[in-house]
Amino acid sequence: MKMIRYITIAVLTFGLFSCTHRDSKEILQIKIDDRVLYPKTNISVLFDSLRPPTQSFSINGEKDTLIVGLNGTTLTILKNTFVNRNGHTPRTVTINLVEINSISDIINANLQTTSGNDILQTGGMLFIDAKENNESLEIVNGKSIHVELKSRFKAPEMKVFGGNFDSNGKMDWIAPRNLESYLIPIPLNLLDFSKGGLECRMTEKQIQLLTDSKFENTFIATREFEERTRILNLASCGHGDLSQRLIDIYTSNTDRPLFVSDSLAVEYLLENHRTKIDTVKKFEFNEIGWTTYFYQTFNFFTKEHLTKVIDFDKLGISETTTSEDLSSRGHSQSDADKYITFFEQRKQIVKAIETKNQSSRLASYSFSVNNLGWVNVDRFIDNKDVDVSTFLVQVKSSDSLDFISVSLVIPRLNVAVMSTHNEGNSYSFTKKDDGYRKLPVGQDAIIVAFSYKDNRPYFGRQKIKIPKDGTIDLTLSVTNELTVKSDMAKLTEQ
Repeated sequence: MKMIRYITIAVLTFGLFSCTHRDSKEILQIKIDDRVLYPKTNISVLFDSLRPPTQSFSINGEKDTLIVGLNGTTLTILKNTFVNRNGHTPRTVTINLVEINSISDIINANLQTTSGNDILQTGGMLFIDAKENNESLEIVNGKSIHVELKSRFKAPEMKVFGGNFDSNGKMDWIAPRNLESYLIPIPLNLLDFSKGGLECRMTEKQIQLLTDSKFENTFIATREFEERTRILNLASCGHGDLSQRLIDIYTSNTDRPLFVSDSLAVEYLLENHRTKIDTVKKFEFNEIGWTTYFYQTFNFFTKEHLTKVIDFDKLGISETTTSEDLSSRGHSQSDADKYITFFEQRKQIVKAIETKNQSSRLASYSFSVNNLGWVNVDRFIDNKDVDVSTFLVQVKSSDSLDFISVSLVIPRLNVAVMSTHNEGNSYSFTKKDDGYRKLPVGQDAIIVAFSYKDNRPYFGRQKIKIPKDGTIDLTLSVTNELTVKSDMAKLTEQ
């Protein structure tokens, strides 16, 4: 029977088997570059004490494995995914995982959310590495690791970026690509269609309709549709038959991609409630406010562009099915691997819901990685939300400091930007010449600065509203690592 090993936070070590398949023909060595987790800088000693933990998992490279991180990230790794420098499949593989899920984590890791000169809004960052006996491995051409990244929010324009450090040790996120748009069905009885509507709730008859067994293995039986029922519940109070009309749209189109129903919901609202939609006016608790909210939310759902569900029953996938089985039925190897990967993801989702794991209710982003190292789920900040800003931060301290790291944090947008240059003790977040970067002027933000000298950390932070120009003074004071950790843990508190 095919087995998959669920690995949680602890490190599990498999014993070596007495025999294994190896290609008897010697293969020329493959050049595999080592991945950089964190570059060394003048204040690495301080950041090394602040960074989120590196989690290590020992797996068998010749077996399918699913890893669950501290913050709920799942990595599905099928057998024979890695290759070593000799071109062989490694047996005992160490997976290193770092999860960056908050603004505090980003600053503590000395990272930032920029791509070239553009500001990014992040949904979460990861570092994934694989080694055999401390030697770096590589993902086999045509193979990938499937990732489900938990996040506190979800945005439709998100993409997956790879990360590289520049010569100054600053992270630059590059080469964006799309997220997965497939949907994974789970048993209807594990979904909750009755929550999220404040005091409003669909009728028992409506919920019974949505949980009819005929909707198993359709987009109705997904966490993504469960998210939409939060809006259906809100629409059931004081809006006539709106909730039922929207339910009818979704239940009559289950043979089509989910985004089609989302777009039909938008069309329905425009055709029948246009006079109650005002996207300029600030939200109020009245009919216009709620109808506009429904319209904007279904617009958001449409932009996610979620497609069809993977029907595991039709594919004939069970606990014992392997990718080789699917290949023998005419599926390409890449599709076979993908279907088995999603089936294993489904098992983990079901397990998390059954054990009432709160991370199962968080938003999640699904994607595959073909290269190890840093990866980030981001979107570019909309140009209409930024403006030219030339303000400076003047760092002051009673001691002479050789190296200072200064960052601009924008909590509402999940943005962290390192200073681009400095003159003396003045730091800027926009460039003077080429590659001028704009900022979200007027937004609430926090300036955070670190230094380290004579085995002592220096720290300062200050809440601001991002100005167009001028100078902001920030004082760095000598402190200790425990105090810095405590202050960083409370960084975004009001």
